[in-house]
Amino acid sequence: MKIPLKYRNKPAILVATGPSLTEEVVETIRPYKNDFIIFGCNDSYRLVDYLDFHYACDKAWWDLHAKPFREKYPDLEAYTQAEEYRDSEFNLNIVEGKHARSLSTDSSIIHWGSNSGYQLLNIAFLMGCSRFLLVGYNMQKIGGVRHFFGEHPDGLSKNSPYHKFLSAFDSIEEPIRNIVVNCTPDSALTTFRKGSLKEELENESSYLQ
Repeated sequence: MKIPLKYRNKPAILVATGPSLTEEVVETIRPYKNDFIIFGCNDSYRLVDYLDFHYACDKAWWDLHAKPFREKYPDLEAYTQAEEYRDSEFNLNIVEGKHARSLSTDSSIIHWGSNSGYQLLNIAFLMGCSRFLLVGYNMQKIGGVRHFFGEHPDGLSKNSPYHKFLSAFDSIEEPIRNIVVNCTPDSALTTFRKGSLKEELENESSYLQ
């Protein structure tokens, strides 16, 4: 399917699942949620109750989470690359992907970048968003932990080749880099300017008024 250009010139917050994603972060964003399109990937739905969009790539993840995800978010627009879920009762949109450098500019395909956070950015970019704040993008273990919820259960990959993740982000061209701000504390991702989440939210909200 083609990714629709439905959020042209809208600012976005992208929520990944690194250990810095906390209740405090979720509540810091909450007062500004109507000023942004909120994109979440994978288990972020467990902590964030105001997502506008969700993405999870793998069949194994959906095998475990499809039912609780739809119980919490019965109508939320959600994408996957798992062909097995095409026309399923869980109403998931199937998007194609491939290995390639930088972000895809073709609305019929996204670039993998070896991680879901990268894929989420590509989808939000293709949907027309003009500015991106990243949270939960640690791209490294913090206190020996990979995710805000700990480790994935058995049956899901527990491998996180962070060097591949970081290399993929470094392939993004400068004009796009300049509209992305990494608001993740303790992040190994240095491709983008780092900023304070509270300050970036206030600045963007003020600009929109």
